[in-house]
Amino acid sequence: MMYNHYMIKHKRYGFTLIEVALFLAITGALFVGIVAGTQNSIWHQKFNDATQNFAEFLRSIYSEVSNPQSIGDGRSEYAIYGKLVVFGEKLDGEYKTIDYSETQKIFVYDVVGNLSGGGTGAAGDMLTSLNANVVIPVEWWSRDKVKRIEPAGIVENYSPRWASAIETTKMNELFTGSILVIRHPRSGTINTLVSKEVIEVNNTLRDANNAFSGHGSYNFGSLLASKLNTFVEDEIDFCINPNGIGAFSNSRRDIRLVKNARNASGVEIIDLDSSENVCK
Repeated sequence: MMYNHYMIKHKRYGFTLIEVALFLAITGALFVGIVAGTQNSIWHQKFNDATQNFAEFLRSIYSEVSNPQSIGDGRSEYAIYGKLVVFGEKLDGEYKTIDYSETQKIFVYDVVGNLSGGGTGAAGDMLTSLNANVVIPVEWWSRDKVKRIEPAGIVENYSPRWASAIETTKMNELFTGSILVIRHPRSGTINTLVSKEVIEVNNTLRDANNAFSGHGSYNFGSLLASKLNTFVEDEIDFCINPNGIGAFSNSRRDIRLVKNARNASGVEIIDLDSSENVCK
């Protein structure tokens, strides 16, 4: 009797295998939920960051056109009238040509023209009268022969954040084309024109300067002059594809450039669940 009492009094308590397994399962489920929630938050932040960053890139162009800086180098015969934004140029790398589909790099060029002119007509007519261009000739000291051509001002470039892609309204189709944001020399009004054509500034500079270095000839002319008839006032919807950023891999954000935008407010970010989102 004393023995049984001792055993009852000093009985060892613990967890059964079933209880341990249940504890581990619950703890694991909670851990997975926390990690998934944290990862989802990171994905969401990356997606928003890629969207906001591209929108700010577009808005900054309007700010620069509104407040132009000097192009320097004593080129007093030229004035900056706007920006040319090109989506889809190929880059000539040291060892190979880098395709736009491999590296979606967007180029921004200064648009310069004569100091006088402009008239009161349409934006395209204004650019023609100003002899506007994005590249300019550099002449020999004798000023009777072109030595080379170079960009008219500072060349900027932009790449989407977090490996996202800037697409058309069609899924997995990269956006290509050109955008002109220009300021009228007299009124100061800003106009936005768009074209489906890719103006190959890089390739033009390469071909021309290769010809000059080989003492060949090159028929230099305005890169914009022959393309101005392709530019129109139109609305653009840029679809930001996160390219597999977690839970958002099947969602695309719509950034809209309104027709003939006059300032940075013409760049609109459309909500994902909005009926106006044409990127769904």
